[in-house]
Amino acid sequence: FEGELGVTPPMGYFDPLGLSSDGDKKTFIRRRKSELKNGRVAMWACMGWIVPEWYRFPGELSPSSGLKFSEIPNGMAALKALPTEAWAQMGAFVALLELGPLWQDESRAPGDFKTCAKYGFPMFFVGGREGSDSDPVKNQYSLNSEINNGRLAMMAITGMVFQNGITGTTGPEMWA
Repeated sequence: FEGELGVTPPMGYFDPLGLSSDGDKKTFIRRRKSELKNGRVAMWACMGWIVPEWYRFPGELSPSSGLKFSEIPNGMAALKALPTEAWAQMGAFVALLELGPLWQDESRAPGDFKTCAKYGFPMFFVGGREGSDSDPVKNQYSLNSEINNGRLAMMAITGMVFQNGITGTTGPEMWA
């Protein structure tokens, strides 16, 4: 798999545990799909972890309970502070995406969805317009960047969660 996307300098092909040493293409594709999905989630998780340090949405998160966005703590403490209804909404939204417009077509490259345009912009939010086909040769730089940035984001969110668990803080005050 040395010629696959995501094989970039300085690491090259990196499989220290030899998980792909059997050469099974089907297993490799399944793992690549998982890597892309987890990388994309991790990139959004990093944004969701960092942005609340400087900006909060105005208004109420839960009008029925009078809970404001500004009252939700940062980091892991937010998990306990969110109402059950918020978790249900997030779960329903993810299920809708997974079972609907972001269902992975087996005939397409991992992470390439007919319902998304270039750079993964979801076209189903734009009046049901159809997305585009990805050209792996033309977009090789962008696709390699996405895979590598996803890998970095997975490490980053792991580090931020670990930092929060050890120091009890999510912000720069941990260094003071």
